[in-house]
Amino acid sequence: MALPTKKQFEQHSQDDFTIEFLPGERFPCEIEEVKSGLQAQNESRKEQFSVVFACSEPQVFEQGVYPVSHSELGDFELFLVPIFGDDQGVHYEAVFT
Repeated sequence: MALPTKKQFEQHSQDDFTIEFLPGERFPCEIEEVKSGLQAQNESRKEQFSVVFACSEPQVFEQGVYPVSHSELGDFELFLVPIFGDDQGVHYEAVFT
C-alpha cells in the first residue's frame, strides 16, 4: 500500500478525510497543517514531513494505527498521535520519515 506524498497531502489540505478511530465508526477530519522535516541527506532518502489532522470529535483516541480514507487518495493506514485537544476537538499528527 503506497502512502500519499507530502505534495498530495498539500494538494488535498482543504478536503474532507475520515479516520476510523473505532471499528465501524468513521470520524470526519481535515488537514490542519503539513510541515516539512529534515532535508534528505541524499536522493535515496525520502522527504521527511508531518501531517496534522483536526478532528471535531472531542474524545481523545490513543496513539495507534488507524484507517484513513479520502475520496481521491483512497484508503490507507497511518500511525496517529494525539498532540492537542480542547473543546473544539483533537489534533492528531502523522510523521513520515
